[in-house]
Amino acid sequence: MTREEFRAPAEQRERPERWTVDALEDTPHGPVARLERPDGHTVDVALRHLPDGVREGDLLAVQDGPDGVRFQPLPQETQARREQAQAQLDALNTRQSPPTNDQGEIDL
Repeated sequence: MTREEFRAPAEQRERPERWTVDALEDTPHGPVARLERPDGHTVDVALRHLPDGVREGDLLAVQDGPDGVRFQPLPQETQARREQAQAQLDALNTRQSPPTNDQGEIDL
C-alpha cells in the first residue's frame, strides 16, 4: 500500500478526516483493519499501524503529515456515535409489534 492511497486533497489535510473501523480480519500477511472513509470507500491497513486496542466501530482521526499518515483514536466521538445508534435501535424496538396469536406467531 502506498502513501498516495491515504492522501487527502490539500484542502482536507488541515483538518483530519474521520474514518470508521469497519472490520478487523486475520489474513495470511497478518491482521488488518478495513477502514471506511467518509466517501464510503474502504482501505485495508495493517493493524500494527493503528492505535493499540482499536475495535470495530471505532472512529479514527486520519491525517497525512510530513512523517506519514497518523491514526488517532477518537473515544468521545466513538462513544457518542454508539449511544446514538443504541438510541435508534431502542426506538425501533419499542414501536408497536405486529399482532400475534396465542402461540406468539404473527397474524397476517
